[in-house]
Amino acid sequence: MDKSRFGIKTTVLNIVLGLLTIVEYNYAANVKNKDDVFNINITMPNFNTTQEDQYTFLQYELPDEELTIVGYTPLISMNAAHHMLTFACTKPGSNKRVWSSGQACTGNEQLIVHGWARNAPSMSLPDDVGFPVGRNTPYKYIVINIHYLSNVLNDKSGNQIIMSRKPRKYQAGVMLAGTSQIYLKAKSHSVRTPFSCRYNGPTLSIFAARVHAHQWARVNSLYRVRDGVITQIVKGDPQWPQSFYPLSSPVEIQNDDYLVGQCVYDNDDDQIVRVGPTHKDEMCNVYAMYSFEPTKTAKGKQKTGETPIHSCWDNEFSSLVNLIPHDSEVPPRKPSDIGEINGGGHHTHAEHAMNPSIGSGKHASSPSDDDQSYDDYMDEVENMRHRNRDSNPYDINKVLTHLGLPDYEYVDAQNYDYLLPTHLTYGKEQTVKLHNAKINSSNLYTCVDTWPDVKSLPGQLGEIGGLAMNKESDELVVFHRGSRKWETKYFNGNYRFRNEMYGPIDEDVLLHIDTRTGQTKSRWGAKMFYMPHGLTIDHAGNIWLTDIALHQVFMFKPNDLSHPALTVGEMFQPGSGPTQLCRPADIAVMKNGDFFVADGYCNSRIIKFNRKGEYITEWGTPVNGMHDNDGFPLPNQWNIVHSIALNEDAQLLCGADRENFRIQCFSSKTGEFQRQIRVEEKDNIGPIYAIEFAPNTNGTVLFAVTGGAETRVKRVYMIDARSGDILTSFDSNPHLKAPHDIAVSSNGREVYVGELASSPVNALHKFELAKRKDLPTQTFSKRIYLNDKNFRVSLIIMAFFAIPVLLAVIFGCLIRIRNLRKLRRLNTFLSDVKTNSTAPTSVLGDWMNRRKGFEKLDQCSDGENEPLENDLNDDINSNDESKPQPTVNNNIAFKMGASL
Repeated sequence: MDKSRFGIKTTVLNIVLGLLTIVEYNYAANVKNKDDVFNINITMPNFNTTQEDQYTFLQYELPDEELTIVGYTPLISMNAAHHMLTFACTKPGSNKRVWSSGQACTGNEQLIVHGWARNAPSMSLPDDVGFPVGRNTPYKYIVINIHYLSNVLNDKSGNQIIMSRKPRKYQAGVMLAGTSQIYLKAKSHSVRTPFSCRYNGPTLSIFAARVHAHQWARVNSLYRVRDGVITQIVKGDPQWPQSFYPLSSPVEIQNDDYLVGQCVYDNDDDQIVRVGPTHKDEMCNVYAMYSFEPTKTAKGKQKTGETPIHSCWDNEFSSLVNLIPHDSEVPPRKPSDIGEINGGGHHTHAEHAMNPSIGSGKHASSPSDDDQSYDDYMDEVENMRHRNRDSNPYDINKVLTHLGLPDYEYVDAQNYDYLLPTHLTYGKEQTVKLHNAKINSSNLYTCVDTWPDVKSLPGQLGEIGGLAMNKESDELVVFHRGSRKWETKYFNGNYRFRNEMYGPIDEDVLLHIDTRTGQTKSRWGAKMFYMPHGLTIDHAGNIWLTDIALHQVFMFKPNDLSHPALTVGEMFQPGSGPTQLCRPADIAVMKNGDFFVADGYCNSRIIKFNRKGEYITEWGTPVNGMHDNDGFPLPNQWNIVHSIALNEDAQLLCGADRENFRIQCFSSKTGEFQRQIRVEEKDNIGPIYAIEFAPNTNGTVLFAVTGGAETRVKRVYMIDARSGDILTSFDSNPHLKAPHDIAVSSNGREVYVGELASSPVNALHKFELAKRKDLPTQTFSKRIYLNDKNFRVSLIIMAFFAIPVLLAVIFGCLIRIRNLRKLRRLNTFLSDVKTNSTAPTSVLGDWMNRRKGFEKLDQCSDGENEPLENDLNDDINSNDESKPQPTVNNNIAFKMGASL
C-alpha cells in the first residue's frame, strides 16, 4: 500500500512539474519586457476597396518619444493583398488617415523600413540594430502602403511595429535597387534587366535582403564590385514569401564600391509585358537592409535620421554587367541560400549579423488566416495537377516500355502528392517545394545540378562541338574548341581556313569525363585540331572526329591517340567529290566498320564509306524552293545535315535537317527515304541541332535537341523513330541556351547535352530519368517541425505523462520476474514431494529427502487446510501400500507459493 501511494504521489508531482514548466515556457516565449519593448498595431479601419489593383495608404503619428523600430509582425494575408510596404516619413502624403492616390510621404525625408508579400512571416532585427524614429529624428509618422489585388470589404490588414525605447548602437537603413527598363516580348525567356550604381558614403554592412517582382520573374540578384572583383550580395527567388531574409554573412560596402544586379524573366504568354504597378505588369526590385554607425554630435550623442544611400536605380555603369556570373540566372533552392555561401572577407559589422531564426517565427495572424493560407497552397497544388495534365501529357508506361525499363523502378514526375504540407501553415519550405515542382513539373528527366565537377574541367573549356558515350569505361568524351570560336575571320569566301594566320588550337580539346562523378579523367588533342565539330565512338571503342576547318574525318584507335588510324578528306581542301568533304559535321559507324558522314554544311549530302575509307554511295540535295503538301521542303532535300544517328538493328539512319526544322530518316542499306519527323508545330519549331539513338532499348528511341537563337525554348525530345511519335520532352532550369550535341546512355537512363557556351559552368548538362528513390515519397508522410511552438508544448506534456507510466511498467515487470522465479522453485519442490512419497523409506526417514533451505509450513495461519495437512503427514509416514496415494491439490500449491 505504501509503495502504491508513493507511486501516485510521484505521478502527481511529475504532472505538476510538467504543467509548471509549460506555463513558464509559454511565459518566457510570449512576454517581452527587455529594453522596454512594446507593439503598435497599424491596421486599416474596415476599409473597402473600389477597384482591383488599388494602392491604399494608411498613416500613424508616432508619440513624442525617442523610439527605435526593432521588428515587425505582418497582420495581413496574400488572399487580399499583393504586397505591403512600411515607410517612416517626416510628413505623410495626405492629411487624411487613409487615401488611395498619391504617395506615401511628402518631402525628401522618407525611409522604407519594411516590405512584405506572399504571406512572409514576422521579423526581428539584430539586438544592436534598429530604425530610430520619433523625437530627435526626421521621422514622425509611419505610413503603410497596401497593394490590394481585388475588391475587399471591411479590411483590417496592416502591420504590427515592434518598438523599443532603448537606442541601438547601429542605425538601420534600406536601399532599393532595381530598374524600370523592363520589356518582355511574347514567348521570351531568360530576359535580363540589369542595374548598377556607385556608392559614396561611410562604410555600411548589408545583413538582410528582400527581392520583389511579379509572376514572370525567375531570380533577382545584387552584387558588389571592388577592384574588378565581383562578390554576390543576394540572389533570391521572387516567388518565395517576400520577407527580408538574413545573409549567411554580412557584406561590407565601402566608399567607391560599385553595385550591380539584374532581374531575370520568362514570359510564356502571348502578350508583351512591361513595367508597371499592377499584377499584370512587372517590377524589378532588390531591397538591401544594412547597418552603419551614425556620426555623433559635439556632445557625443548620435545623429539619427539620414541614411547613406536610398536607392541604386537603372543601369548607370553598363560595362559592369559583363562581370555578372553565368549562374545568376539560377535561383537558389531555399531561402537560406540567398546570400553568398562564403563570407567573402572581413565585415565591419559582422558581430550584429541577423539572427538565423529570422522569418522562422509564427505568422502572427488569426487561425482563420492560417487556414486560408493552407487553402491557397492546396489550390495551387491542384492547379498544377490539372494544368500539367492538360498541357504536357505523356504516358510514362509507354516511355518505359520503349526504353526497356521496369515500371516499378520509376514514377510519374507529375504526381504531386509529396507537395502536401503537414500542418496548416503556408511556410517557406512548402513554397520552395512548390516552386521547384513548377519548374520540373513537365520533365520526366531531371537535371543533375552537381554534374560535372566544374573544378576538374579545364579553364579553357570552350564551345562543345561533339559528345559521345564510351560505354566500356563509363566515360563521356567531349570534343570542344578551347579558346577558339567559330567566327568568319577564320575562313575566306571559299570555306578555306586561314591556316597561314591561325594555327591549331593550343589546348587539349578532348576530355574524358567520368559519368558518375563528373570529374575529368584524361585529356588530349592539343595542337592537332583547328575547328572541332562531330564525335562518335563505335562498337570497338574507336574514336571518330570531324574538323570543319580541315574538312576531314579522323578515326583514332583507343590505344593510340596521337596518330589517326584512318583519315578521309583532303587537308584544308573543301570539295564535293567522292574523296573530298566540305565542313563535315558528324559520323555514324556500322558494326562491320562501314560508316556514314554528314557532309552537310556545304554539300547537303550523306556519304557512305567502307571500313577502309573508300567511297560507296551518297544521297541528298540542297533545297530548291519546292515544298511538299505540309509546307516543308521535299524529302531528301537538306539545309545543313548537322547530325546523323544510326540504328543498325532497325536498318534506320536519321539525319537532323537543321535549318529545315525536321528530322529525315532513311534505310541504312539503300538510302531510301522512310519518313520525316517534326518535334513541334510549324509555328513553334526551331532548328534541330543533334540527334542520337538510345542503345539497348525495346524500340527505336531517338533523342533530339533543338537550338538556335530563333528557338524560344530549347528542349530535348524523346521520339519513336518508327512512328514519328513524340514520347516526351524536357528542358532544364535555367533553360538551355545554345545546345549543340547530345549523347545518350544505355536504355536512355541518362542524357547529356553540350552547349556552345563560353564558360565551363554552362557547357555540359546531365539529365537523369527520375527514379522512385530520387523523388520525394509519394505517400503522405507526417514531418515533425521542431521549431513549431505547439509541437514543443505537446512534447513536454507527453513526456511528463509518459515518464510515470514507463516507471510503473518497469516496476511491474520486475515484480513479475520475481514471482516467476518463486513459481519455478515451488514446482521443483512439489516434484520432490511426489517422488519422495512413493520411494522406500530409510532409517533416517524423510530427513534425507528434505530440500535444503525448506522451512516447515506455518499450519496455524488459518484452519481451512488443517485437515488436509494432517492427512498428508499421516500418509507420508505410513508404510501401508494398500492405501491410495494422496495428491497435492491446488490449495497446497497456492499456500506454499505464498510462503516461499
